[in-house]
Amino acid sequence: MLFLSRVLLRSKSKRLAVQLMSSAQTGFFYWTEKSPLKKEVRMALHKYDPVVNRHVMFYESVMTKATRRLKRPRPMSYARWTGQGIQELVKIAAKKFEKTGIL
Repeated sequence: MLFLSRVLLRSKSKRLAVQLMSSAQTGFFYWTEKSPLKKEVRMALHKYDPVVNRHVMFYESVMTKATRRLKRPRPMSYARWTGQGIQELVKIAAKKFEKTGIL
């Protein structure tokens, strides 16, 4: 079996993804790429907007930087793996067993 990690599957391209928003303010947009050498220059293209059925100017919109969330282990799995906080889980299981008679 061939091992493929996320790092190996990522695109190696240095080009920047850019979203072009319609100047007609219809909410229609295009995705394109541009050179990293021109990242300071704002891109503008004359393209077709199907909402207004005509060609309009499309301007590069500001891209927000994606925030990376920290993945935390699930509480129950974490308790099983480490043994920390297992007392609360034992109490919950005991109450459930007393009520239903089934674990």
